[in-house]
Amino acid sequence: MNNLHISHRYMRMAESVSNRLQQALVRRKLAPAFSEFYVTQLAGLTLLIAVLDTSKLGDHTPYTRADLLHQLSTDLGGLPVYLSNHSGIRYVVLLSALPKLPRKIELPPDVPRRKLAVGQGFTGQPVLLDWESLLHLAVLGATGSGKSIFLQSLVMQAIRDDMQLLLSDIDQATFGLLDGYPNLAAPIASTPQEALGLIEQAIAECDRRAELFKSMPERPQKISEYNALAIKNSREPLPRMLIVLDEASSVLTALGGAKGQMGQALATLGWRGRKFGLTFTFAAQEFTKDLLGPVRDQVGLSLCFRVRNGQMAERMGCRGAERIPETRPGLAISSRHGPIQTYWVDGASLGQAKS
Repeated sequence: MNNLHISHRYMRMAESVSNRLQQALVRRKLAPAFSEFYVTQLAGLTLLIAVLDTSKLGDHTPYTRADLLHQLSTDLGGLPVYLSNHSGIRYVVLLSALPKLPRKIELPPDVPRRKLAVGQGFTGQPVLLDWESLLHLAVLGATGSGKSIFLQSLVMQAIRDDMQLLLSDIDQATFGLLDGYPNLAAPIASTPQEALGLIEQAIAECDRRAELFKSMPERPQKISEYNALAIKNSREPLPRMLIVLDEASSVLTALGGAKGQMGQALATLGWRGRKFGLTFTFAAQEFTKDLLGPVRDQVGLSLCFRVRNGQMAERMGCRGAERIPETRPGLAISSRHGPIQTYWVDGASLGQAKS
């Protein structure tokens, strides 16, 4: 451990935490294959970095699941545990108190292509995610919490990356200015049945792309591989597709819950979509455990703005989201990166580029 400028208190705390972290993995039948631990300071925060030797892990998936991060945090007495944005697998344990994040940060105009800018994390650094490795998103938040503005930011960035859109907006309050937008692969859904039609259309697109993948002698395993081969063979590359289901709880409830037609369709899209470049986001004011069903396992990131139910926030890996004050719209707790002040966009700008 590097003790440069680190107090003895934090060094003792880090030593205890690193031991408990290893024990926590063993209890879950995971290999505590840490190559190093070190303590550092960043933006006034004191952090323990636990680096896993990925060559000794086999399947990496169990080590990066949001529910594991939540369990590790519980085992460490509530200390926040996050995944680092760096390559490999690094657990970041926050030893000091969280700082205050800015109240409003506008979406930067220079976000790199093929990246999704979520917001500013607790270290002061931007949280940037790759569309390809994103899996799917669950977004929760009460009225006025910033959920709709985040969804608008998500869609604006998808448009910037020339993605196709399938959007469901039951209240017709989030995406109204996009009506007739050229990136839309279908009209914006405004009823549960229309929303189901969008998901079925997305699954049909998976079927179509599966046939295209099979037509390549090299048999690509993901959309980036397919597109590289398509360009090489003078074929048309496939655009990514973003599916957003706003007010998802009311849609799922109207169509039979997790075991109903919509629930099963979402589960199917969840495990098939990523390979073929389809990312879905389901957003709501709240989710009950039975409504989530098998869809929860397909979520790579949960983002909880201010919510009413602490148990629901904890179940989504967003402990503490129920304590976000009404005066902090845009502030969210994420299941992987901790507190984030999400980027603000002007919703009126959504329709500016339409022609």
